[in-house]
Amino acid sequence: MSLVVITGGATGIGAAAVRKFAENGYDVALLDIEKEASFELTKESHPGTVAFFETDVRDRMAIETSVAQAAEQFGTPTVLFANAGIQRLSTLFELKDEDVDAIIDINLKGALYSVAAVATYMRDEGSGSIILMASDQVFAGKKGSIVYGATKGGVAQLTKSISVELSQYGIRVNAVCPATVKTPMTDTIFKNVGEKQFGGDTDAAWQAEADTIPLGRIAAPEEIANVVYFLSQPDSSFMTGALLPVDGGFTAQ
Repeated sequence: MSLVVITGGATGIGAAAVRKFAENGYDVALLDIEKEASFELTKESHPGTVAFFETDVRDRMAIETSVAQAAEQFGTPTVLFANAGIQRLSTLFELKDEDVDAIIDINLKGALYSVAAVATYMRDEGSGSIILMASDQVFAGKKGSIVYGATKGGVAQLTKSISVELSQYGIRVNAVCPATVKTPMTDTIFKNVGEKQFGGDTDAAWQAEADTIPLGRIAAPEEIANVVYFLSQPDSSFMTGALLPVDGGFTAQ
């Protein structure tokens, strides 16, 4: 079928998206640095093929090389899900330079480099759908999440600007903006929150987060992957430049 490129596809939302597309017959190029989890995904049985390309999205040349290898193996990419990202909580007065650099390099620059690499192929084909991973922090600030929020705000602006530029080539660009999702990354975060704020009670930390969401619960990765899939399909053909909240009502408050 068609080739989908997914960055940060080893775990969490990325892995759910890998499975969603592969289950629907797409060949998937999984770009990540996590070898073990990525190889496990390639072993799963789906109508589409999952191929792992070890890639650090901070390295523009590495992305370009992986995309070129995937295109040679499977053909021109028709979908990109630029999902790779990290989160490191910190107050303004506790910022570490290495954390600031890593968050910006992966979340913002990595997204831009990924789009640039894949859009080159889509431009020549005259079509394509690009979905970027943003956040509810596009619309709302959160304590201890300054740099992450800034990068996701940047991703939102990338979405708008790139959508305007690429529409002439038949390429659509949209972003999903989830609230908190239960993933390995957030498991680590809320374990730390539980230790610092809830006397070691991780469940209490998760419940406090769920209480901020009108639907009263945390999202599952598959719920976000379903929206990503929708944005890749002809059913969303008149959508570009959209920042789509998938947040249980959090930003409606």
